[in-house]
Amino acid sequence: MYRFSASLLLMLLSLFVASVQAVPVPDRLHSVGHAELRVFFMKIYRAELYSASGRYEKLQGPLMLRLTYRRDISNTRLVSETRKQIGDLPDEQLDRWMTRLANMWPNLAEGDELTFYMDPEGRGHFHHNGQYIGSLEDPVFAKAFLNIWLADDSAYPKLTRKLRGER
Repeated sequence: MYRFSASLLLMLLSLFVASVQAVPVPDRLHSVGHAELRVFFMKIYRAELYSASGRYEKLQGPLMLRLTYRRDISNTRLVSETRKQIGDLPDEQLDRWMTRLANMWPNLAEGDELTFYMDPEGRGHFHHNGQYIGSLEDPVFAKAFLNIWLADDSAYPKLTRKLRGER
């Protein structure tokens, strides 16, 4: 009985370790565009979009968005702003995602980078200053998150056009 329980525990532990394996930021993506978000003359962040071809064709991985913050921002504020911008989705779904982000994202200091990578399968992976901090494997989340910056009806259309390489 003890051997069976120990074997089962080891098997479950190996599945858990496999599920939290770090996903590296790919180094073979090409810059599509970049822009800086300013609100009332305050610099918030510099955004850069990368794709396999160096062009934005559609919301499909691999895509990488790198945000370099120009000011300090708490993770509470970051999660709150993300929820406001992410769009009309069921509260239950948003609550689940925001809880995961609140547990994953650190407080950001001026100069910190938060990078989001959507892999070819549509899963989303976050890195803070080059270090893997977690994933949300729901493809609906990855698209909703990237659409904050890339959707035609984004809150900052000029920033969207620059990120997508449209001049």
